[in-house]
Amino acid sequence: MAILSMEKLTLIAHADSKQRLLKALQKLGAVEVLSSSAEGISPAAAPESLALLESRLAEVREALEIVRPYDDSKTSFLSPKPPITLSELHNMPSRFADADGLIAKIKQFSDDMSALKARRQRLKNRIAALTPYASFDAPLEGIGASRYTSSILGTIPADSADKYDLIREKYADTAYFEDLGSAHDLKPIFVVMLSSVQEELIGELKYLGLAEAYTKELYGTPQDIITDAQCECESLETEAGEHENIAKDLAAQKAVLKALEDYLLCEISREKCFERLSETGLAFLLEGWVIADEKQKVEAAVLEAAPEAYIEFRPPTDDETPPTALNNPRLVTPFEAVTNMYAVPSPRGFDPNLLMSIFYFIIFGMMIGDAAYGAILSIGAYVILRIKKPTGMFRMITTVFMICGFSTMFWGLFYGTVFSIKGIPSVINPLNGDGAMTTLIMCLGIGVLHIITGIGVGMYMDIKRGHFWAAIFDHFSWIMVIVGGIMLLVGSPVGQVGQYIALAGAVILLCTQGRSKKGVIRKAMGGLASLYGVTSYVSDILSYARIFGMGLATTVIAMVFNTIAGLLMGNVVGYIFGLVVLTVGHVFNIAINALGAFVHTARLQYIEFFNKFYEGDGHAFSPLRFSVKNHRLET
Repeated sequence: MAILSMEKLTLIAHADSKQRLLKALQKLGAVEVLSSSAEGISPAAAPESLALLESRLAEVREALEIVRPYDDSKTSFLSPKPPITLSELHNMPSRFADADGLIAKIKQFSDDMSALKARRQRLKNRIAALTPYASFDAPLEGIGASRYTSSILGTIPADSADKYDLIREKYADTAYFEDLGSAHDLKPIFVVMLSSVQEELIGELKYLGLAEAYTKELYGTPQDIITDAQCECESLETEAGEHENIAKDLAAQKAVLKALEDYLLCEISREKCFERLSETGLAFLLEGWVIADEKQKVEAAVLEAAPEAYIEFRPPTDDETPPTALNNPRLVTPFEAVTNMYAVPSPRGFDPNLLMSIFYFIIFGMMIGDAAYGAILSIGAYVILRIKKPTGMFRMITTVFMICGFSTMFWGLFYGTVFSIKGIPSVINPLNGDGAMTTLIMCLGIGVLHIITGIGVGMYMDIKRGHFWAAIFDHFSWIMVIVGGIMLLVGSPVGQVGQYIALAGAVILLCTQGRSKKGVIRKAMGGLASLYGVTSYVSDILSYARIFGMGLATTVIAMVFNTIAGLLMGNVVGYIFGLVVLTVGHVFNIAINALGAFVHTARLQYIEFFNKFYEGDGHAFSPLRFSVKNHRLET
């Protein structure tokens, strides 16, 4: 409903009050701290405690990530975050010892699991390396060089078998060759040769692609080694299972780590504010934004924490851009999420949320248009809000669905649509007689009203800024053209009056839209070109036909599921399958069309409404405060 006035806070206090004062501001949650600068004053350095806090936070998050795969706790979608109070956050240092002990145990578990994993991998690699030689029945420690002979164990490519046979024939008198079967595209071999031909023979085999087996520090036959390695792997698997049970016990104690993470995030957010300050040896300077209505509260908190402080408030200058803080009625506030997904309003612009929420409420309901669906949306959203207790954007969007469910119920009764069951009385039935055309005209009428409202807001903003004639020339003239054009469609005598209104608006556009250009011809061309905007407005108005299309789609899809279920309901089994079809079908229809209505209604706000006036280059007011990730903060 209104963008709140902001004031710039300038605060100077003794250096010893720095920590105490920032804690007071964080508790108050009403000051957005800025990076301050003043001539002759250097920026403050980050405190040493910040690095320690960030290091501890990294340890906590690493520990939580380690035990996350072993967390057996079951949480449903509706499970709310556990509550935490400011008092519990402040008392977290008393739980540091418990948290540090838990983190140490988790790190020990991680180290043990890493060692087990590395050992298992080495054993698996050994098994894989020796498997091709499983049929070799001699101890591996005997392979290598002796006084008169030398032996090797290895593999050659299977497609080199012909060349290998030639080598065997060549060295038949000086070497013994044994084939050990085959392993995929490799051929395992064992060769014993006289020392005199060792270098030459091994050279020729390596030319073929010989890969020698690693046999150092291995004792026994390959099969014995493989069997021992497999047994050890099984033993390590059992040991790993025991360690996983330990991890599950550690994961069950994660609450203290999650609370510590929230505490550290709050501490870090405050400590980072030190870098935004400027300081001398004895004093520091803090600047920030405050909502004008809260400056007395801020001043009281500051003087309580630092009685010697100097504090000053002033309005923002023209070259300063304050943050945007909104004050809307309770039913309108959730719709701020829809606006913020597009852009945060400019602090010097217009808050569209009240007007936007009214049109959003109406259009969303028309797009679904089923009383039963609306009741399900509202009840379902209410249950989520009451049980899950969401926060932030999720809470706001869920509340939007709950509110818009009432609009959906109204339009469902208006259309006579309840699960698309036939025979329900209606004011207008879009599927009966002239109901479709009447509904389409009603949708386009709402579109015209929506667009004219947007133009009217743009006109209001020009007048507010002292640009009265710009409001008439650039906005009111288009209202005249649109209204006059619609009156023309009605016919005489209204159409005759509309003709003059539209013509007067067109003349104003023709004579004024080129006023910023130089030269009579350029001014005339600019005015003439502006009339081409009529096609844009016609396109904008026709885009509201999607309201009718979405509502019709919802009804028709529901009717299809009803028909399919009716065809199945011939006996007991048919009734069971029919009920399944009805349940699944209508749930699907609600989900897909609720999402479609949310997106398409938002699109009409963004494209057809906001582009008539909206200034969205703001950033949301973000004061220093306690903000948690894993809990619901209760004061």
